[in-house]
Amino acid sequence: MSGHSLRGRVAVVGLGESTYYKVGQSPDSEFKLTLKAILAACRDANIDPRSVDGFSSFGNDRSDPSRIAAALGLRQLRSTQMQWGGGGGGCAAAVANGAAAIMAGLAETVVVFRGLAQGQHGRFGQSAPVQVVEGEMAYQMPYGVLSPPQKFALRVRRFMHEHGVQPQALRAIAMASYHHAQANPRAVMYGKPLTEEKYDASRWVVEPFRLYDCCMENDGAAAIILVSAHRAKEFPNTPVYLMGG
Repeated sequence: MSGHSLRGRVAVVGLGESTYYKVGQSPDSEFKLTLKAILAACRDANIDPRSVDGFSSFGNDRSDPSRIAAALGLRQLRSTQMQWGGGGGGCAAAVANGAAAIMAGLAETVVVFRGLAQGQHGRFGQSAPVQVVEGEMAYQMPYGVLSPPQKFALRVRRFMHEHGVQPQALRAIAMASYHHAQANPRAVMYGKPLTEEKYDASRWVVEPFRLYDCCMENDGAAAIILVSAHRAKEFPNTPVYLMGG
């Protein structure tokens, strides 16, 4: 193990989720959803929420850590971090950031969270009524390239061309996701299995992605509790150790 690696040094000891809703249908605000997920994670880990001393979140999360700290009554907030960008992979990077804070001695108990209520703040991938754009979006927004499927379709199409990847590979990924959802009563698509025929008949979103290749838009929140490996056995759940970072 490298001296700079997080592998085996930090563990997840608690997990919490809010109820998940179809996009725009959450009765709770984004902030309230986030608090519900964090409190659920603390209950799962059997810890006092006030003992949390660090937060790490996905980029663009609007639930400000200092506001969360006040709502939870934290004794001391020592570390806060936000992962800039990264799409779905940004959530994994937020976990690594929280783990790094623990290894650096900046915090002992870190909550990694993400909350989203598009009914309150607007839809992801939707153009805003602006007259001037700059940076990355200056090369995308004028051409209607706004949502993740649109952005990644270009890269995936190139990858499939260069490496001879067939469309059936994308179908297999979607099928696996729906298969696992059938074993999880909390999953949005629980009780709604996907067949190959249904996948093949689904509409294109942007080639090479069909409808079932794209993530569903849902409102909700999730949180996990991170601690150092030497503290992991203090908690009731079997620890899940980080394998990289």
